Amino acid sequence: FLSFSERGGGCSSRVQTTPAIHSTSPRRGLEHAQRKAVRRGLYSPGPEALADTTLMLSMYARSLSRASARSARSPPLLALAARTARRSVPAVAAQRRLLCDASGGPSSGVVTALDILRSVSGARYTMDDPLRASIGEGEPISAAIHRMVDEKIGSFVVRDAHDRVAGFLTPRDCLRCIARHGDKSRPGATPEGWNVPVSSVMTPAKDLVYLSPSDTLDEVRSLMALSGRRHIPVLAGSTLLGILNPKDIAKYIHLQRNASTSAKSDFVQTVMPRKGVPIGTKLTRGSGLAAEAALQLYSAVALLPHPAKTESGGEDAFLLGPHMIGVADGVGSWWEGGIDPAAFARGLMFASRNSCTKLKREEELDPAKVLLDAWHKMKLSRLIGSSTACLVSLDPHKTELRAANIGDSGFLLLRRQAGSSSMVEPALGTLDSAAGIGAAGRKLHIAFRSPQQLRAFNTPYQLGRAPDSGDAPDDRFETPQDASLVRVPVRPGDILVLATDGLFDNVDEEALLDTIEDLIEGSGTGASPQQLADAIAARAKELSLDKSVDSPFAILAKDNDILWGGGRPDDITVLVSHILDRADARAPPTDWAAVSGPGEPPPELLEAEALLAAERLAAEAAAKAEA
Repeated sequence: FLSFSERGGGCSSRVQTTPAIHSTSPRRGLEHAQRKAVRRGLYSPGPEALADTTLMLSMYARSLSRASARSARSPPLLALAARTARRSVPAVAAQRRLLCDASGGPSSGVVTALDILRSVSGARYTMDDPLRASIGEGEPISAAIHRMVDEKIGSFVVRDAHDRVAGFLTPRDCLRCIARHGDKSRPGATPEGWNVPVSSVMTPAKDLVYLSPSDTLDEVRSLMALSGRRHIPVLAGSTLLGILNPKDIAKYIHLQRNASTSAKSDFVQTVMPRKGVPIGTKLTRGSGLAAEAALQLYSAVALLPHPAKTESGGEDAFLLGPHMIGVADGVGSWWEGGIDPAAFARGLMFASRNSCTKLKREEELDPAKVLLDAWHKMKLSRLIGSSTACLVSLDPHKTELRAANIGDSGFLLLRRQAGSSSMVEPALGTLDSAAGIGAAGRKLHIAFRSPQQLRAFNTPYQLGRAPDSGDAPDDRFETPQDASLVRVPVRPGDILVLATDGLFDNVDEEALLDTIEDLIEGSGTGASPQQLADAIAARAKELSLDKSVDSPFAILAKDNDILWGGGRPDDITVLVSHILDRADARAPPTDWAAVSGPGEPPPELLEAEALLAAERLAAEAAAKAEA
């Protein structure tokens, strides 16, 4: 089917189509609508559910049949039918409310964001006075900081001249401002740059995530965890009701569990026994701090282009180096404007390769710095296009991975299952503690999965440039500052799988573990990174062409009211790394040069890098002459 997302004019609108149209049976579609209703709290099994089910399924069937009657050969109409059914959900909700009111209402005990807002006293503002914790976008950042301290306000909603929400300001935004503009001209003076307007520091409204009043407590906590945001607005339509943060949630839970105890009893039993750090408490250095160069990557890559793009090599690109690996996924819809989608992705990985060489010589490798340096080179080249990007490296001082990710590429860290000889106590920041749940018989488990970033379904974050982009920031694209940055503890024997969405859209985690475990068992001596990468990529391609089994992409598409069945043909790029101790006999040398591919980098980037090199040589020559 046709799935699309408008990114604001020109070729930045992404349209993706498939050569075959996969339909969903009426029974399957109705069951899917019912499952969605259950998840949204609009339907629950029981006597009162009959009217809900009848109403929702009849609306779904009517909209589907109307679409089919209008044009049996127009696939977008079927997607329209699904959206029509979704727009009818409020009617179902109203029907359920009538039934619940008549029967006294269901006692599900579900806690919502609105419950938390109503119960937490002393919040930064009440629903009757939302302007109290707001600030004008033109006010200086120093005024916002003073108000946070004086009024004990944890965050501000930034308003424009018409009292519309323009953005959001948190203490972390203020700290960034202090770090960038906090130099003092003289002792006691106001730091230079603190008079910059709030609008230049805030998180703009387009980048905010928000909660609805009916979101459950679990959904609130999940949104905070996945988005990385601690202060989240609660909106009812276009009306701001309040802001929730982890402190509000903790306070609500405490009040609900200790409703019958007095305030004095709470303080005596909870705070007093834990007040004051014991005398003599010391900071201890973990073993990882002294483990410089103790671990290294042993990596390999497999790239399988889309079946229709075999001659061109596809639109994915990769970086393969001794200290850092990476992937980029070019956005295919640039073909519609006569622009090669692969050029930007290949250019970005080539620039990242050169940045690795430079930064490794000057300082330690940091994926965030490498991505930023490569992005600046891409801007200088003025190359048109866009792509996602994910870079991963080993920290030179600690036994941990560092990663910077933009979009829906990502990585999985696989670790031997609990009970094996190499398994020690669970590592903080990983999924080790939950690995045994539902994993009987597994030899490996997912120790970490990287977060992904999307503006909407099938609309990932991406770095890029449009034909009409100037030198000013272009809000149709992201920047390296928007990257998700993670640090993950690793151990010798871990397996790192880094890939574009061609893998994750077609292979679920269970199938991925099956593929790897089967290969490891069959090899006897242990599969090499190249064997694993080839096997994983081949499995992903096989499932992408399978129309009989719903892929992870198809399941997620249905959850977003897009009728899609089977796999999703796409470019597939997989990098597999064994994380080895340097003393391991399999550990390769680390003095080989990083490579990027496939194919050659775009000439625009080569010209930009030559210009940068000439400028650098001229600056060095001028400095020597002056000396």
